[in-house]
Amino acid sequence: MRRSFLTLVFALVASTTVHASLTDTWQEVQAGLATGDADRAEQALQVLREEAAELEVDRMPAFAEALVTWAEANPGAGGDMALRTAFELDPKYPSAHFLRARWSWQTGDYAAAARQNLRGWLALLQYDSSRRGVIGWLLLWTVTTVGFAFVAMIVVVTLRYLRDFAFDAHYLSGKLFRPANAWVMTFVLILLPLFAGLGPVWLAAYLFVMSWVYMSQALRIWAFVVCLVLALVSPTLAWVQHQKLRSPQLTTRVGTILDQRQLDFSTLGEFANLEGELEESASYHLLLGELYRMHGEPLTAIVEFQKSTLLDQQQSRALVFVGNLTMEKGDTQRAIQLYSSALKINEREAFAYQNLSLAFDLNRSFREGDSARLRAREIAGRDVAEQGLRGLDPRIRYPRLSSADVESFIGELSADEKMTVGIFSSSSEPFQQLFSPIAWVFLIAAVMGLVVLFIRLRWFSAAKECTKCGKVYRLETGFGESTVYCSQCVSVFLKRDVVSIEQQSTKLGHIKRWERLTAVFQHLVGLVVPGSQHFLGGSVVRGVIIGFFAWLFFLGAVVWVPLGLPRIEPLIATGKIQIGLFVLYLMIALRSGIAAWNRR
Repeated sequence: MRRSFLTLVFALVASTTVHASLTDTWQEVQAGLATGDADRAEQALQVLREEAAELEVDRMPAFAEALVTWAEANPGAGGDMALRTAFELDPKYPSAHFLRARWSWQTGDYAAAARQNLRGWLALLQYDSSRRGVIGWLLLWTVTTVGFAFVAMIVVVTLRYLRDFAFDAHYLSGKLFRPANAWVMTFVLILLPLFAGLGPVWLAAYLFVMSWVYMSQALRIWAFVVCLVLALVSPTLAWVQHQKLRSPQLTTRVGTILDQRQLDFSTLGEFANLEGELEESASYHLLLGELYRMHGEPLTAIVEFQKSTLLDQQQSRALVFVGNLTMEKGDTQRAIQLYSSALKINEREAFAYQNLSLAFDLNRSFREGDSARLRAREIAGRDVAEQGLRGLDPRIRYPRLSSADVESFIGELSADEKMTVGIFSSSSEPFQQLFSPIAWVFLIAAVMGLVVLFIRLRWFSAAKECTKCGKVYRLETGFGESTVYCSQCVSVFLKRDVVSIEQQSTKLGHIKRWERLTAVFQHLVGLVVPGSQHFLGGSVVRGVIIGFFAWLFFLGAVVWVPLGLPRIEPLIATGKIQIGLFVLYLMIALRSGIAAWNRR
């Protein structure tokens, strides 16, 4: 009686599987939603879930996406039903979580909205296609922030020491030419790249490296690092675009479908279009047949499995697939023949034994069925439960194909066939970016900076700035300058007896004007370029870190969140993220401005 009951159950399950068609059922769902018949749509969705379970499909992102889109446009009881079903069809689909978070926020349930947003972000990182987009988006955001922060550092440092460089250029021009031509030559030296026919980027890099001699030792090291990093920004962006922002290779997507038991009709169609080029590959037909079967196309699937058996007569798994689909149609005698043929090729094919036991039970050969079932469990060993080969389960069990089978299929292809499926040798585009004009500018600037620094330190020392009045001067023998004070300040503040009161008053007025000017410069730069007061004041690492995070939050709020994030997930509440990032930027900018204001 028990075996007869199991036989009846198997017949019902097999009948359901034969008529299972995911696309037909989905059309019923769409018809119910279009006419507003929620009961009809919900019943069709229940059938869709049952069919997916029979096909061992765990994820249906395409159907979940359609339901979320419909729910967003039709809030209310129907939308709530569609969203709830989207969770059931694909619990890991990110958009469902973000739509639920939006609805919770609108009803005032902020705690639930926060939880759903967190789950949505976790789902984004777990979903293969969105994970690639998020990683690429974060990398682009980070790399551009580094480039922007270092460019801002170049501008600030260049402006800070431009006066010193102009003084030295004028001094050198006066030595080499007549005094009347000294200012003309100074102008030429400052704008030398433009006179050489180069662009403004070359001018910025040139003025930057010419300032190295005036910097502290720590700032010189960072200046060299800045040039190297900016030279690598272009190839890094090209690598991110090539590796993270492009769609994965077709074979990678096929492996993902098989591993995650996920529906992807576009990938199936793309893979099926290669049949003309790969019609002689047994592995290709085996994979294509499993994809068709997973997507509810058993008639097309059995044709592909039969092609695989004809092309490779030593392929036991293809025979198991054909036997399974044959038994689902009710032809148990033919199925027994196919399973027996598979076992002749591979006597350790556990799935062939398991399904053979079901075929024997249907033919009321219960002793043979028990023997085959026991043999399947012996071969499966510890994996018997994982593979579903334990007990008297009346369902037909299919071998699980995975990304490992896709890799094996790739290994069998010729070089031309690999190009057909979209597998090319590693792209040289990121390396080509090393020879882009921007990369060359900063690579040459780094080398030129070291050469100029060596020459200046050895034969033409840097001008000094008076720490009291800001006057730029050069240390010359017999003129009375010190390493911190110019000759005038030495006379006014160290030799007061030999300087008149009028001269002292004039000098003090000059010093006050200089202090006001430098204070304004420090306040503005400290506010506009956060962290600048630190790397100019000697705390280079701290200044770079503050500048990086300030620009990270600013660029995120202004550019990357509003422009990049909706391309990955349109339902994310980007406005709240922008506000949060902008608040963080303002906190750092104000703190930097206050520190610059209080600096003496």
